[in-house]
Amino acid sequence: MTIGIDIDDTITNSTQKVKEYLEKYDSDYGNQLLNNLEEIIRGFLIDDMTKKFFNDFAETMGNEIEVKENAREVIDKLRSEGNRIIIVTARSNNFYKDAQKFCEEYLKRNNINYDKLITSQTYKIECCRNENIDLMIDDAIDTVENLNKEGIKSILFNSDINKSKETNVKRVNDWLEVYYYIHNL
Repeated sequence: MTIGIDIDDTITNSTQKVKEYLEKYDSDYGNQLLNNLEEIIRGFLIDDMTKKFFNDFAETMGNEIEVKENAREVIDKLRSEGNRIIIVTARSNNFYKDAQKFCEEYLKRNNINYDKLITSQTYKIECCRNENIDLMIDDAIDTVENLNKEGIKSILFNSDINKSKETNVKRVNDWLEVYYYIHNL
């Protein structure tokens, strides 16, 4: 099976780190950033101050974000069982000097093993089709719902910004649930 995996709030705990930076620097950017947490996490930067904040701190925050518990172990186990792992992220050169290199270095430093990395994928349907991804794991409700509509199986990794939103897509809370789900498909 070919498994696609998002980075932010799927492999990593991104929202917590971004929120920490927003709380620390919001006053420097017009005291409006905390109201835009979800847009910032999703990369939909709605105004100049939000763009400036993200340009100023994207790489710093990205380097400090912690990997979720059991992510590396479950990904390694899935690979050892013959699954192909493709990391598919919306991270792009819009906010990173070289998103591909930045992500490669982050994943290597955190011992996340994979077969292929694809950056700059805000809308992931075409990428999933081109790579023959059988299952996509992501934290963005619109992404997983659209993938499911297109016949690409997907599961939603719960995060602080999606827990309260309704969806019919299968949700998981942690990487052990991901592993269990995959083995019971």
